[in-house]
This record gives sequence, structure tokens and C-alpha cells, in this order.
Amino acid sequence: MNKNGTIRDKYLYFGLDSGASETFNNVDKDGDPSNGVVLDTSNFDNPTPDGIDFIANGGLKITVVAHANQSFGTAYFGGSPTAGVTVDITAACTFHPTSGLISFTPVATDAVNGFTLSSTASENDNIIVTQLKPYLANNAYVYNSRYLQGIHYQTATTTELHFQGKTGDVGATSDVDTITVTHGSQKHKEFMRELCDIIADDSKVNGMVIVRDDMQDINLTLQNESGISGVQQTATAS
Repeated sequence: MNKNGTIRDKYLYFGLDSGASETFNNVDKDGDPSNGVVLDTSNFDNPTPDGIDFIANGGLKITVVAHANQSFGTAYFGGSPTAGVTVDITAACTFHPTSGLISFTPVATDAVNGFTLSSTASENDNIIVTQLKPYLANNAYVYNSRYLQGIHYQTATTTELHFQGKTGDVGATSDVDTITVTHGSQKHKEFMRELCDIIADDSKVNGMVIVRDDMQDINLTLQNESGISGVQQTATAS
């Protein structure tokens, strides 16, 4: 608490959804699109992300299982990854602002970060696109810790955090927003101690605190003594 006896302002981040993912196999290098893939709303998420900088800003990760006939820039294992090794080629990728098209910058254009598919489609398997940041409604929430009204045991593996309701949330007239945190069995005390220590001590963190991010599997502390593994949000009107 601060000197006035009120709880400190810490912004608590809860990332509720696991990241969407889509796998591409048998990709034709010279097809449509050329040297790229297009996210599908049936396989990835609907809608797909928009904004030309979504990849550059860390929104997606793109990996490929290397084949001997694909070409890699020198940033990837010196340009010669072993066949069968998974390679993160995100740096080679650009994103169309509206269509979901991911283009691979060829090695001929970028000798360091470029990536070129094999001319044989069957050698272009296991290209995986994974979401790393939220972009859909209800993907994530942030609450100011001063509006935390209470914490209580729910089940052996869940604890509820009750916040003063936020305007525009799920159920706009809600008086109470509840975040349900899933953790290790009978780890309520450990979780509450981790959370309260972070809120109360400015030397540990100042500003926004990630309590749980399902997309990137990030928890409140590196040690994660309480075994946090997931979060959900509900809103209740009185």
C-alpha cells in the first residue's frame, strides 16, 4: 500500500486465450501466392490479424522444418540448417495488411534473413504460424490493482480475483469482474502471496504486471511456485 493506505496502482495483465496456430504442408513455391502462405479463417482464427506491422511487432512466429532443397539466409545456422531441424524464419516474413498473406523474403533479396522454398512442393512441409499477441475481443484484459476487491478460494486448483466492473467489458452493466486463475493443487496461499508481493513492492515491478499470458506461457514469477497454468474472465451484474 502507499502512504495513504490505499493499494498501489499496478496494472495486472491477463492473457486469456491460447495462441491460434496453422500448419501448412505441400506448399507450392511458384503457386499463388509465390514463396508465401495465406492464413485461413477456418484453420487460424476468424478474422485473421490485420496491420502490415503485425509480424514486425511480435504478433506472429513462423517456423519451418528445414529441407535440404530450401534456401536459408546466413542468420539461420549460417545458411545451412540440418534437414529436419525446426527453424524460426519470422525475420524473413512480411505481412499483408488485410488478406492474411505471409510472404517470405527470398535469399536472393536478403542474404542474411531471407528464406526460399524448395521448387518441389512436397519438400515444403511443416510451415507453422503461431499467434503470440492478442488481437481479438476478449483475448486479454488489464485491471488496475486498486480495484481489486477480494480474492477467494474456488476449488482445489482455482482462485478467484474480484475486481470492480469495467465499463465496456463483457456485460457492460456488470458490477463485478472475476478473473479465475488456475494453479497447482492447494496452491492458493502461494498464488496470493506472489500476487500481493508484486502489488505491494515497487522494487519488484513498476507499471504493468503479467499475471498469466496463455499465448506465451508467461506467469507472474519466473519460479511460478504456485503453478499458474491458465486464466478465465467473467462479469456479473448485481
